Amino acid sequence: MTTETSSSDQIINLVLLGRKGSGKSRTGNTILGSNEAFKFGYQIETKSCAIERASRFERNLRVIDTPGIDTFSLEESVKLRKYISQTARKNIIYLLCIKIGRFTEEENNLIKHYIRYIGQDFEKATIVIFTHLDEWISDSQDQGILEPKFEDFIATLDKNSIQLLNKFDMRYKPLNNRKSGNDEVVKQIICMAEQLTRQSSISRAVPQLQCEPEVESQSILCCNFM
Repeated sequence: MTTETSSSDQIINLVLLGRKGSGKSRTGNTILGSNEAFKFGYQIETKSCAIERASRFERNLRVIDTPGIDTFSLEESVKLRKYISQTARKNIIYLLCIKIGRFTEEENNLIKHYIRYIGQDFEKATIVIFTHLDEWISDSQDQGILEPKFEDFIATLDKNSIQLLNKFDMRYKPLNNRKSGNDEVVKQIICMAEQLTRQSSISRAVPQLQCEPEVESQSILCCNFM
């Protein structure tokens, strides 16, 4: 793993959040470009926060994996804030991992708790990562949908789920952590994170990059990566 060399102001801190089995650790590995950064699997449970660092596409990243939880309390919020503050003080972006097809009432309640206890910055600094894209595609094909489109999944979400996504300005990306060659998706996630760090409430010292929104979707952004 490559250690970042820039000042702390130029490091993008990505905090992985979500329920058990949501694919947090594998998402972190995909972003870091290493299958060995964070341990994962049904027999492996993340019981404490872990940090890995990497330089990807000339961007310095610090990825923080957190324990999978089904509820988020004030006490857990205090612990999370304390841990993050010991390693990062700005440029903090939350990656909320949700398994495709499981945007249930439990997920909705967990998101509400995150918003309540982390505060308004959570809404301003969160990107939703829909994981297990490969399983969703396979299930769709088993149902006779040969070329499933992720937008069709979004269209099936109930009103409450859409309202929650709207709190994050519809910032989301589907991700297949089993697929090799995810560089383009990772670039888009990093670009979205960079755009968020430019907001004054999140960061005050990030060099600007040329990012332009795609016309088709608010969830897809394009950066000029080297």
